[in-house]
Amino acid sequence: MFEPARFLRLARAQWAEQWRSWGWFLGIGIIVHFVVLLLLLFSGDKGYRSFHAAAQIGIFYAGLFITGTIFAGRYFSGMARRESAGLLLMRPASAFEKWLLALLVVAVAYPLAYALAFQICNLPAALYAGAKVAADIAAGAEDTRPYMADWGRYEPVFPWQVFESRGAFLNAVLWLGTLQGFALLGSVYFRTMPFLKTIVAGFVLMLLLIFVTAMGGDGDVFLSWWTPGMRERATEGLVPILIPLAWFAVPALTWLASLFALRERQVA
Repeated sequence: MFEPARFLRLARAQWAEQWRSWGWFLGIGIIVHFVVLLLLLFSGDKGYRSFHAAAQIGIFYAGLFITGTIFAGRYFSGMARRESAGLLLMRPASAFEKWLLALLVVAVAYPLAYALAFQICNLPAALYAGAKVAADIAAGAEDTRPYMADWGRYEPVFPWQVFESRGAFLNAVLWLGTLQGFALLGSVYFRTMPFLKTIVAGFVLMLLLIFVTAMGGDGDVFLSWWTPGMRERATEGLVPILIPLAWFAVPALTWLASLFALRERQVA
């Protein structure tokens, strides 16, 4: 089922075949980030004041969740075409090895590559904003003080600085893992128009989740269970057991379902 030598050959073949498209994907993402940052820095009068630490972190995670989900949905994009799907499925490797490589590339390698690519855009913008705000303070601009008091640092930040606890980090990781697993599952399960069908299925599930959380009372407790102060708000019955179980079960099931869907496509 798993042979290290065969897995390494599969990884080398996948890299040789896909590195250009992966590079283009990151390159387009960098261009989009540059445009967003330029609009933020130069919008209105003294727009650079809005580029505080909280804004940098918000842009980072918005980009990671959006592009990470799209990247996961594109990983098996060849499945949508009969010819390329046949070549991919006939590649000498087990379904588990192909799925494991997808897991490592999508859930591990891509977030690391995205973090590096983001800093290419973020560092110059943060340094520019910090220098401009420092110049305003040195010039005695009184209207700068509220910005500094409300938002704190005007300097480059790193993604892990946003987390006030390990639970908050786990909350983000599980959300991202669920979105990526669902996108990967849709690209393998749907044989025609997988991207569109996955979006529709995700929209339906989102409406269902909103309905369930609204019927269940305080939806914030479930959606932000791992952030500090949330667990103390739900201590009745089996709630403290069922909610964390669901948090781990949902991403695990989406990824396992993608493995079973890939295995079914390979057998068929």
